[in-house]
Amino acid sequence: RGCVKSALLWYELFSTTLKYLGFELYPYDESVTNKMINGKQCTIAWHVDDNAILHVDSKVVSDIIKSIEAKFGKMSVTRCMDHVFLGMNIKFRRDGTLCILMKEYLEDAIDEFKKIGEDLAVTTTTPATKSLFVVNPYSEALGLDKAKAFCSITAK
Repeated sequence: RGCVKSALLWYELFSTTLKYLGFELYPYDESVTNKMINGKQCTIAWHVDDNAILHVDSKVVSDIIKSIEAKFGKMSVTRCMDHVFLGMNIKFRRDGTLCILMKEYLEDAIDEFKKIGEDLAVTTTTPATKSLFVVNPYSEALGLDKAKAFCSITAK
């Protein structure tokens, strides 16, 4: 319970700081903020203390980092064409396109599900079937061990 409360307190402090800097929370994901700077969109996405700051002008990114560091102290900053953010391998290509891969994350998740006896050998063309958001009220509840494992795997 303490971890949940501390996560909420951190979220409130960090999001309030970004709002003070002029960013607006994205209504569909409140861990994403946007602000127009020099006529271009600047986006900050975060999960706890893992941040991604995106803008076409690297000086704008540097200025935002300085503003955040003024409030929270020195951060570890990575600037390159390849990043790992929330289990995603993000590759910015020179042609302006973006590639996002999650192969290692998915392989780890599959291995963890196998450890608790779940067989994921199902083939499908898309995870977004018509029944994606349909809850089966007759489904059997997970046992405590499987429920804990499921939470651990999906929270990574």
